[in-house]
Amino acid sequence: MPRPRVSLLVGNPTARSGKAEAAIAAAMDGLGKARLEPEFFSTLPQGATVAALADRLERGDVARVIYLGGDGTFAETAKGIILARERCGVDTPMGMLPMGTANDQGRSFGVRSGLKALPDNIAIIAAGVEQWLDVGQVEALDAAGELVDHDLWFDSWGLGLSAQILAKRNRDRKIVAKIPVLRQLYRDKLVYLRAGLSSLAKNALKSLVGRARFAALITIDGETRELGGINDIVIKGTLLYGGDWIFDPTSKPDDGKFEVIIVDNPADWGAAAIRAHKRNPVTNDDLAVLGLAPKQIPRGSQIEVKIFRPAGMGPVPSQIDGEEYVSTDHYRIRNLFHYLRIIVPEDPHWV
Repeated sequence: MPRPRVSLLVGNPTARSGKAEAAIAAAMDGLGKARLEPEFFSTLPQGATVAALADRLERGDVARVIYLGGDGTFAETAKGIILARERCGVDTPMGMLPMGTANDQGRSFGVRSGLKALPDNIAIIAAGVEQWLDVGQVEALDAAGELVDHDLWFDSWGLGLSAQILAKRNRDRKIVAKIPVLRQLYRDKLVYLRAGLSSLAKNALKSLVGRARFAALITIDGETRELGGINDIVIKGTLLYGGDWIFDPTSKPDDGKFEVIIVDNPADWGAAAIRAHKRNPVTNDDLAVLGLAPKQIPRGSQIEVKIFRPAGMGPVPSQIDGEEYVSTDHYRIRNLFHYLRIIVPEDPHWV
């Protein structure tokens, strides 16, 4: 059989109020000039992208799949690659042309986002340096322990305050998208900032009467911890969180382990925001004086989370890769070791 040569570019031409169409055209032009033989593959509505992409890859002529867009397009592209491998053994590496706001996956390896970054990112893809990425598998269970839903994630899973902020951001984004002038001004990190400040204020008020916090049993590789009065749980696969925070600078995306970040209350989130910012100039000694000494972050490959809500507290929001996920009181997370090949800079490092 001939050697696979096609570079399959996956994107959504209607995303970002149609601006993605210009980015796709620029990417196709750049990939063509780099002699990477580009072919465009449009995402499909109602979750049809994954199966359709797997069908296309099974023809065996694609050398690399390249996603262009945000976290949603990353996830659909990666799932299509994984499905093709599981069905017929075709394993294709994935290149990154990020256009999203936080871009945790790309920035964790040194891949910037946006139109201005396209030439550099295409050069990275042309060089073809690969690295493994561990993939997360989550199962949501009901009160009887029966499976409600399962999915794959590639950056983070979480429940509590951070998921609540993301849910509010998504609602605000939909509202703003209907207002022509405002949607040009109030977008990306501004939307996220407003959602974060609003949610933090509400949770701080609720925490005074104990209604924003919950108890949990967290089992990490067979060791169970009982936790009371917590506000948030985040399980991380890549280094960066929210584009700007590094909770554990020693974490690796391909070591078979995930980091488990547990936050007690909104004030603890504020401390973590200072302590974990990627450009924090304050030393560990300074932080210790302020009472913000780094916490030990547990890590593991098999993680189970059971939460217990106080009376009157509704379902705790959850998220995967920045998108809302099923809310239950019981989850199982598994690290799928070396499950996706990604194309990275020759010297991968966060930006």
